[in-house]
Amino acid sequence: MGQTAFSYKVGDYRILLETGMRSEVLTLDTVYPVPYAPDWCAGLANVRGDLCPVIDMHGVLFKQQRPKKQYLLWLQHEAFAPVVVSCDELPKQVNLPEASQQQGRLPGMPGWIQSVWSQDNTLLLAADHGRLLRLLSKTKPSGATATVKETAI
Repeated sequence: MGQTAFSYKVGDYRILLETGMRSEVLTLDTVYPVPYAPDWCAGLANVRGDLCPVIDMHGVLFKQQRPKKQYLLWLQHEAFAPVVVSCDELPKQVNLPEASQQQGRLPGMPGWIQSVWSQDNTLLLAADHGRLLRLLSKTKPSGATATVKETAI
């Protein structure tokens, strides 16, 4: 039997959660707007008394505003404070295709997407959420987003 992973849907993509990443579906009604926040930040969510930034994944991937009907997913990466990501449907478990079926990198995909598979008319994206969070932490409220090309150090 092949490997499985949890994923969340954004547009036509299913973004895979890394092994060990903690997640929880939130039933919050309110995302509080934050003035002068970077484009990727849809606001703050109150999760059991902790304020967590809400990452607008439609803005990060497509440079579009997030749809009105969104699900919120709390994520805890081992090296970062918790965040909340917006997604289009409840997370689900998917069977991972064999590594030989991997499509490699697609043009225009951000650097935090490690690999891509096609499955059931959907693209599965293996994401490095740690890298995404590092990139987002470096963005300024000027309008730059995580889709901006990374510069070599």
